[in-house]
Amino acid sequence: MGMRRKIAAAVAMMAAGALTLTGCAGSSNATSSGEAAKTYNIGVVVLDLQDPDLAHMTDAMKKTADEKGVKLNITDSKKDVGSELNQVEDLLTRQVDAVIMQPLDGDASQNAAKRVIAANIPLFILSTEFAEGSDVGYKSYIGVDDTVAGQMQAEYLNKLMPNGGNLVFAAGVYGASWTDRRKNGFDKTINENFKIVAEFQAKGSRDDAKRNMEDTLQRFPSGQIDAVVANNDEMAIGAASAIADAGRTAEFKAVVGVDGTEPALQDIEGGTMSATVRQDSAGQGVKAVEVVTDFLNGGNVDNRYTLPFTLITKDNLSEFLK
Repeated sequence: MGMRRKIAAAVAMMAAGALTLTGCAGSSNATSSGEAAKTYNIGVVVLDLQDPDLAHMTDAMKKTADEKGVKLNITDSKKDVGSELNQVEDLLTRQVDAVIMQPLDGDASQNAAKRVIAANIPLFILSTEFAEGSDVGYKSYIGVDDTVAGQMQAEYLNKLMPNGGNLVFAAGVYGASWTDRRKNGFDKTINENFKIVAEFQAKGSRDDAKRNMEDTLQRFPSGQIDAVVANNDEMAIGAASAIADAGRTAEFKAVVGVDGTEPALQDIEGGTMSATVRQDSAGQGVKAVEVVTDFLNGGNVDNRYTLPFTLITKDNLSEFLK
């Protein structure tokens, strides 16, 4: 009888111990699952927030960041390499977890990029690229192949005007990848019947393009220019405005841009522009935030994510015009 009481007491003690251990384990899981996940702070350096296409891109990035539960610190280099470097250094001071950078100049912007890498902060490149052969060790590029945009502009003109004609070329920022690669793609694809009779740098600006086009129209009387090609829509819109103000819209067989912005689509509808090569800027912004967030959460990311371009003319305008 005494032995049975001792055994019963021992079993009771073991059961109590098991309950205690189970309770401790349950408490540990609750604490672990109850811990708040880290909110990542991602720095973003955009080359020009006044550009409607880039403003559209950053709006999409903000929305995606909210959905992903991360914070964005968006800065504007204002198309100035010195400002770009200052913005990067400010983000490093803020100890951001990653930097998304839109390089202004394929060569000069490498200095700012290497500051990020030296600080051991992961760097991601958005939409524009460094010069070919550069050794900047970024994690991923998210954007487009700008050479293709120039090729598509040329293919459009080759088909529209197989006998060629005289062109005015509105370049963006010489040295910037988006300018140089679009121009290179165009030059390699346009047929030999075309001749560029005038070229100017308008730095992606509508106003600069309009002023330059006004001067060009003074130099070339009626009948001496057949089309305008611009590295982006803002410059195409500016050139088209100068042509319209001079009463010479009917002389031009084509005014072609790149980006697919809403103002450009409206100009195509109104007849002052003929085509644009649309890039999905919002899609690039969304993808950039997704890729960076995945990386910060320990996921594997690819070195390159490239989104396609789409040619928009009056034939398919209704699919894109809001």
